[in-house]
This record gives sequence, C-alpha cells and structure tokens, in this order.
Amino acid sequence: MNKLIYKIIPVLLVLFMSCEQDNETEGVSRVTFYNDIEFIGDENMIVDQGGSFVDPGAIAFEGETDVTDQITVSGTVDTNTIGYYQVEYNIVNVDGFGKSIVRNVFVAPADRSTSDIYAGTYTGVVSTGTHTDVTTITHLGDGLYYCTDFIGGRYNIGFGYGPVYKLSGYFYVNGDGQSFGALIVNSVWGPWDVFDPTLTGTTFHHLISSGGGTKRDVTLIKQ
Repeated sequence: MNKLIYKIIPVLLVLFMSCEQDNETEGVSRVTFYNDIEFIGDENMIVDQGGSFVDPGAIAFEGETDVTDQITVSGTVDTNTIGYYQVEYNIVNVDGFGKSIVRNVFVAPADRSTSDIYAGTYTGVVSTGTHTDVTTITHLGDGLYYCTDFIGGRYNIGFGYGPVYKLSGYFYVNGDGQSFGALIVNSVWGPWDVFDPTLTGTTFHHLISSGGGTKRDVTLIKQ
C-alpha cells in the first residue's frame, strides 16, 4: 500500500505542475492574421495635367474580416504639375503588424500620344559604343510608357556592370510626336534627370545626368 501511495504522489505533483504551467501560458500563444491589402484599380495611373485625380482606393481583409475602413492613406497629387507622385495605403492588424502598398500616379500633358508604335526593342548608341537589344519600351496604356534602360546599355553592357545598373523609368510622348518627357528615371544610384528629349519617328535622343553631374548623350533606335 505504501509503495502505491509513493507512486501516486509524484504523478499528482506532475499533474499539478502541468496545470500551473498551462495557466501561466494561457492566452500567450495564439494565431495572428496578417492583413491582405490590394489596390482598387491599377497600380500605375496617369492623369491629365490640369485635370483631377480621383483615388480609386484600396481594400483590406484581416482573415475573413473586411477591415477596409481601417486603411490610412498618405500622399498628395498636384495635377497642375507634370511629374511622378505616390499614394500610400497602410493597414495595421490587431497585433500591430503593418502592411502597405504604393500607387504610382503620373501627371502628364493631356495632349500626349497613345500610340503603340514606340513599343519594342531598341539599340543604344552611347559613349561606350552601339549596344543592340539593350532597351525595351512598353506602352502601359493611355500614353504612359515604360523604358527598361534610358541610358542605352552604357553601364549594363558598355562597362559590364550587369542588368542591375540599367536606368529604368516612365515617360510620355507629346502629341506632336517630336518630343517626350521623362516622369521618373530610377537607378541603383538614385533618380536621374533627362534633358533636351527629342523624338524623330521612333528614335529617341536625350541627355541624362545624375545629381547635376556630367550629362551623358544617349540615342535609342528602334530595331
């Protein structure tokens, strides 16, 4: 009988300790639902200069719960000034985990080309030589164009730095078909500026510079 009692007591102690641990950790570990947030409409929008920007907004869910009304929006768009703007949508879940998405808004002249003629593959003529198949231009719609390398392969091919050193960006073509305007040009070094942009048929010519430095001469010829 004594042996049986000795065996029962340790078991009871283990059960008691286990119950105490359960009480201590109760409510500490639980599932958190990260927010899903997405644009209503397109990620990239182009707006006429002098027109109005109507934000399509975004929607968000936390698990199966619609939390769209908890989205905070930041950023402004000056439709009187040609350029690139960002509108950011942010949502934070009950545990403080945040998620955000950014809409790109481009303000461009109302009189702009919407032709697909500029879409295609281009040869770059720059100081490091003539580089074929280095730039691709895509028409994203409504006169907004995307260029994979505004400097025509100068760094990517000419200096052999690789694709990460392309200068990609967005632009528009003026309605006369004789000039274009860069809205933003990005690179690993930061944004670049485009000067004296001209267009002859499907041949683009411009000067490009970073931070007020040397202006590089670039010609992009459609293949």
